[in-house]
Amino acid sequence: MLAFEFSSGLPPLQKDVGVAWGTKDLLGGRFHSRPQRSCARGAEKTAAWRSMALQSELQKHGISFEELDRPPHDPLLYPAIRCCRAFICPNSDKALQVANRPGRAAAVAAGVRGLVQSARQAAEAWEKERVLAQSTRLEDPLPVTLVIDSVRSTQNVVSLLETCATAGVTEVIFCGITPAPPMYSILRRARTAAAQVPSSFAVSAKEAVSKLQATGVQVWALETTSRARPLEEMPLPDEPLALIVGNEKYGVSVDALESCDEHVCITTVGIKNSLNVAVAGSETSPAFICKKWKALRAPPGSSKQPEAKSRIILPKGSK
Repeated sequence: MLAFEFSSGLPPLQKDVGVAWGTKDLLGGRFHSRPQRSCARGAEKTAAWRSMALQSELQKHGISFEELDRPPHDPLLYPAIRCCRAFICPNSDKALQVANRPGRAAAVAAGVRGLVQSARQAAEAWEKERVLAQSTRLEDPLPVTLVIDSVRSTQNVVSLLETCATAGVTEVIFCGITPAPPMYSILRRARTAAAQVPSSFAVSAKEAVSKLQATGVQVWALETTSRARPLEEMPLPDEPLALIVGNEKYGVSVDALESCDEHVCITTVGIKNSLNVAVAGSETSPAFICKKWKALRAPPGSSKQPEAKSRIILPKGSK
């Protein structure tokens, strides 16, 4: 539910809505800069009533709270979610007065309906663009999956996407709070790269690691840990490989690190021992793995690398 359970009768009042929503709830601020939303003084006393009124109005439009807050969360629904969140938990006295006006819940519900309809139309357009972009596929894609674990910066994600499109990786998995297509901020910067690279979403990196390992994929974490080995010294595994890159500040999550098969790092010679996540990911995929993979695919006794265009399959009717 959005903030409360509505099993029967009136919803229970919460003493502190900000704490009740917490940091694990999307509507409580998990995907925003602030860890949790702070309500205006006195707003928490009537938040349950506004939540119930908004739910009732949204049901008239065929929209439920579960649709907005069911993980994995649709990035296109973030504007609608923020609209609900601002109405239920206004952060100023003036906003609280506006939220408590008669008929305000109906007006907010109408606005949310428009945002949801726009999100659905954008999702359909994105799906058509994605299918069209992936119709030009690689004959033998690089057997590497990139897992992006809670990277906050849109610029870093776009850089990683463009690198993956260039290297021809198998898939990109977005985890946690990582901004992902079809978010407008990603599509505007990544352009065709966002649609060309097959992608999926996982709630956590640990979940992604478990699914990959269940399909026979070896998972490496790109992290500076005590057990990390230099990347250039690692032998290329026979089975498909997945690389995990982590948050700009905290790195790869601890539970995902414990589940990984290997920890690898990039050798540095300066004072700082780590690189920006986009730089590290860009250096890892094409410079190391792609080079070794092409060497394995080259004909015996031939020093010439296969041309990139030979790996591309165009759709029927294309020249």
